[in-house]
This record gives sequence, C-alpha cells and structure tokens, in this order.
Amino acid sequence: MSSKKVINSIQFLRGFAAFVVVFYHIGGYIKKNFPVDFLGDFFGFGFAGVDLFFVISGFIIHFTSKQYFGNPSKLKEYLIKRIVRVFPIYWIILTVMFFFSWLTSIISHREVFGANYPHNLVSYFQTYLLLPLHPAINAVSWTLSYELFFYFIFSFLIISKRLWFVPVCILMVSAFNLILIEQSGSKYFKFIFSGYNIEFMLGFLICKFYDKLKLSSILSLIILILALGIILIWGNEVSDFDYIKRILVFGLSSGLILISLLNLESNRTVKVPQFSILVGNASYVLYLIHFPMLLLLNKIPLLLGFKLSMDGVIFYNYFIVLVILCSSLTIHRFIEKPISLFLSDKLKSK
Repeated sequence: MSSKKVINSIQFLRGFAAFVVVFYHIGGYIKKNFPVDFLGDFFGFGFAGVDLFFVISGFIIHFTSKQYFGNPSKLKEYLIKRIVRVFPIYWIILTVMFFFSWLTSIISHREVFGANYPHNLVSYFQTYLLLPLHPAINAVSWTLSYELFFYFIFSFLIISKRLWFVPVCILMVSAFNLILIEQSGSKYFKFIFSGYNIEFMLGFLICKFYDKLKLSSILSLIILILALGIILIWGNEVSDFDYIKRILVFGLSSGLILISLLNLESNRTVKVPQFSILVGNASYVLYLIHFPMLLLLNKIPLLLGFKLSMDGVIFYNYFIVLVILCSSLTIHRFIEKPISLFLSDKLKSK
C-alpha cells in the first residue's frame, strides 16, 4: 500500500466530508429563516461528515505514526507534528473571528458569532487550547477537542507497546457507556468515554489490517453501495445526539466507504480527480472557516440595506459555497501550508 494511493483516497474523503458538513450547516441556516429546504434537505443528516472525519483520523494516525510504536524517543516528533497540524491555522482563524465579532458588535450592536460566548480570560484560554468542552465561538471546534484526545490516546503506544491496555480500556468503557449507560454521567466522563472513540478505533484498525485484506473491485463496489444504502435508508432516523444509532449508521458506514474506496483505488478501478485532492488538502481550513463565513456573509446584505427574497437567499448561499471553497484553497496554499512547513522545520531543529 503506497502512501500516494492512501493519501489520494483519504484526501478525497476528507474533502467530501467537509462539504457534507458545509451543506448541512447552510441548509440548517436557511431552514431556520425560511420555510424551504436547501438542496431538498438531502444533507439533512450532514453532521455525519464528522463521523467520517473521525474514522479517517484513526486511519491517518496509524498510517503516519505506526513507525513510532514503542519508541518513546519519537514522542516529541509525533507531538510536534500533531500540534503544528492542528493549532497554528486554528489560532489564526479564531483570532480573526474574535476581531470580526468585536467589529460587528460595534457596527450592528450584536455579535455575528457565538452570541452567548463568555468573554473572559478563562474562556479564551480554554478555547485557544481546545480544552475539552471549551466555550466555542466557532461551532465546529468541539470536534478538534476529540481529535486531540485521540492523539493523546495514541501517544501511549509510542511511549511503550506494553501500554496497549490503556486505549483498549478506554475503548471498552466507551462501548459500555454507549450501549448500557447511554452517555450518562458527568460531562467529562462522557467526553473521555465517548462513542467517537469507537469510530477513531475503526479507522485505526482499517489501516492496521488493510494490507492483509485485499478486496476485488466488484466486492468493493458492493460494500460501497451497501454503505450508501444504510445511510440513505436510516440516516434520517438518526439525530445528532442519538449516539448508538449514529455509530451504527454513520460510523460503520464511514468505515465501509473508506475500505471500498481504498481498494477501488488500489485496484485502479477508479482514479481520484486531482481537484478533489486539492480540496482534500484544504479540507481542514474549509472545515474551520465555513461556519463563520456562512454567518458573516449572510449578514452583509442586511448591513448594506438589502433584504433578499427566499430564492435570493438560496442563490446567494450557492455563491457563499463558492467563496468558501476559493477562500479555503487560497488560505491553505498561502498561509496554512507555508506556516506548517516553517514551524515543522524550526521545531525539528531544536
């Protein structure tokens, strides 16, 4: 399994997952203000893109860091890569959001983002460090706290292979909490032993055993159709907080989709388009900026004195999708990527 093939498949799915979440949030925004469904409400369960992200994250962590297993001297390198990947561009976008929040509150006497955000030093500290259950001015940042927790769990395997029981115990309690307790207990208990850990481990295991289980193109297509069928048939019955159904319908299906596409690409049955790879490369930026840009850009016509009709709002949000995409590609190329390369080189040399 070459890294190129894996990256192409993964990058395509990352871009796809990001756009699913984008359309979900745009649809929710329009439905909140107008009695109409965006794109026929086809993305009404688009929050499932987050589940796909978590499965992909488990795969990527194993693939990019498996050489660190049982090698504690590599822990620093591993942590540097994860920190550089998550924080710099997040801090930049977050700071811009706080600035626009302050600016719009002066102009329109209301905040565009996080109207209930508690503006104090403790909240800023929690938000900038992505601490569990931090106050979120960006509606999607809660998922990053889970990502960081996933990285933390994996670090035990780097310190020593003998610590395998730590992630296993966390996974077992997560399953017990998901099935029997149904996410009860304190909010921090629910965070640590979340059902999302199961999705992360699913991606981890897919990467671990991928080379040992090659599937034909026909079987891969069947699996892909099965996964999509599960989502289309039962997706509308799953709510955002219906954790058991969410894992079974979206988590399992995400794993099946990942397996099928990896094999289809490995068998050269499909070729990932170059543009989708570019979108996948910029998917983290796309994920971070789409919600604040959605809110901000939808306020501009009102600030300029225009009141759009229902059809006008829908057409305008198609334009917003295009602006978000172009902005993501630009920010990734000229800000995120150069900063990541610069920081990686600097931190490695120390």
